[in-house]
Amino acid sequence: MPPHPSPSAANYAEFYAGAYRADHGHPVNLALHIFGTMAGLALLGAAAIGAITPWWALAFPVVHAAPGLVGHRMFDRNDDVGDLRITRGDFPLWWFIRANHRMTWDVLTRQWR
Repeated sequence: MPPHPSPSAANYAEFYAGAYRADHGHPVNLALHIFGTMAGLALLGAAAIGAITPWWALAFPVVHAAPGLVGHRMFDRNDDVGDLRITRGDFPLWWFIRANHRMTWDVLTRQWR
């Protein structure tokens, strides 16, 4: 795999508008991503206010990512990058996490088209 581009605002904007959005066209996959993002944030919030044991916050990566990975496996397949997208090397991992949150915001505020 080619090395990922240097993290800059321009490169991230191109990534989000191009590669990321192209991989999230199926509505069920999109819904699973939003569910995972919201569930992960709820988990962190519950741990922060003491509603659950703070150790549960360690489950955030799984709660956040698993629904989206299922969505890609079942609805938005891309054989070029594989189903386990967290192993992609073409962009920094944190860009995907950031993009999941931005996509959730865009869908909830009806900016996603």
